[in-house]
Amino acid sequence: VTTIGDYTFANCTSLTSITIPDSVTTIGYATFWACSSLTSVTIPDSVTSIGDQVFLGCRSLTSVSIGDSVTEIGDQAFEGCSSLQKFNGKFASEDGRCLIVDDTLMSFAIGCGATEYVIPPSVTVIGNYAFYRCFSLTSVTIPDSVTTIGHQSFNQCTGLTSVVIPDSVTIIGGYAFSGCNSLTSVTIPNSV
Repeated sequence: VTTIGDYTFANCTSLTSITIPDSVTTIGYATFWACSSLTSVTIPDSVTSIGDQVFLGCRSLTSVSIGDSVTEIGDQAFEGCSSLQKFNGKFASEDGRCLIVDDTLMSFAIGCGATEYVIPPSVTVIGNYAFYRCFSLTSVTIPDSVTTIGHQSFNQCTGLTSVVIPDSVTIIGGYAFSGCNSLTSVTIPNSV
């Protein structure tokens, strides 16, 4: 087996663990979508590509280890993984709380329970859905390196109370702060 195809294990709600053999190079679109009992995943070094929404809705997933050969991780790969506490491997930030691919913060480990977060200064783009439904987050510090805040990046962050967007930001995607019903203050620079 070299490819795990699109939707292969989608909605296998009783699946608790998976062993991906070293022969696999590609994990397709939504492969493990809504595998709500899956608790941890180790992606071997043989894998180079991880598709969009691959683990979307895997709400019991607590940790993910990503092999060194991965060059591509799709959008919303870990959206809805509400128990995810830490990323390990090639793209994990120093604190393990976010996944950074080519200077884009792709996903945040929302199960870590962080109330405050300082985005690493290497990030230039906050990706689509990066902090989606991170209910515990009350404040986030966006560094001057960030130029783009992606589509729905902070959507449903119901605990977020204020945001200061630095002058470096030129683009804020649609619905970026939708559903942030505790948000009382936003500073948007003229650069946007």
